[in-house]
Amino acid sequence: MKLTDLRKYNLDLILPVSLVILAELLIFFDQLKAGIIVHALNLTLLILSSIYVENRLYSALMLLPLFRLLNVAMPVFFKLTLYSYPLTYAPMFLPILLIMKEGILNRSEAGITLRGFWLYLPLAMAAGLALGWGEYQVLHPGMIIPSPNLENLLVLSLIMILFVGVVEEFVFRSALQTMMEERLGAAAGILSTSLLFGFMHSGYHLPLEVIFVSLAGVVFGLLFWATRSLPIVALAHGVTNVSLFAVVPNYPTATFYLLGISALWFLAVAFLSRKIDKKSLKQYQEKLQAKE
Repeated sequence: MKLTDLRKYNLDLILPVSLVILAELLIFFDQLKAGIIVHALNLTLLILSSIYVENRLYSALMLLPLFRLLNVAMPVFFKLTLYSYPLTYAPMFLPILLIMKEGILNRSEAGITLRGFWLYLPLAMAAGLALGWGEYQVLHPGMIIPSPNLENLLVLSLIMILFVGVVEEFVFRSALQTMMEERLGAAAGILSTSLLFGFMHSGYHLPLEVIFVSLAGVVFGLLFWATRSLPIVALAHGVTNVSLFAVVPNYPTATFYLLGISALWFLAVAFLSRKIDKKSLKQYQEKLQAKE
């Protein structure tokens, strides 16, 4: 069978994707050692395959076992979980930079742009607050900050947006979803990426969490598909975690007020932008008529 036939029927994706799912299922069922072995095997196979086969999807898929291996191997230096996030996520910036440097993804595909940021900012915040509230109903996590004061909330927000949000959304939306959409089409690309996103949260050992995160992945995927903006989707992801770990458990009533304000803010900005666009279009048409 020719290589083109493998790609035509997506057979070149079946093995690496299946190995990611198998490894995460093993972790889900408390078989951590076996799961890590499968991830390591998958990473090795992807590296070797990429040497002989030009397939940029392999570069995106490599990020999944690599991230899990880093996550498990990272020593615990802090009792407070919050400060472990930068140590776990910071090394992932190296393969991300390498992907961009080698031109595997360009800036447009990765969504590295501030175009439309202020328009979609309130939508990202509303989506994050809502998803954080929903995930809290599933997990009911403990506090990862000493107290919900302004300083701790600011530190939590910076870590969740700049480390967790940027890294995970680059991996799943900028890289994997972009390439899956190119191969499978928009709908299948978003759905397949979202399912992998859900499976990669198997460490909680909760079926409902895997399902919820998969659905959250669809929301993030649609947001990225609509905006093609990594900053927007990273912000939405970061706000989700801030909402989950700090806002909902400490200020449950305020969560709904913030959600309502964000939604109204987005509608107001969208309305004003539409009015401005119509006015600009009218002025442009008048200029064309004047020239004629």
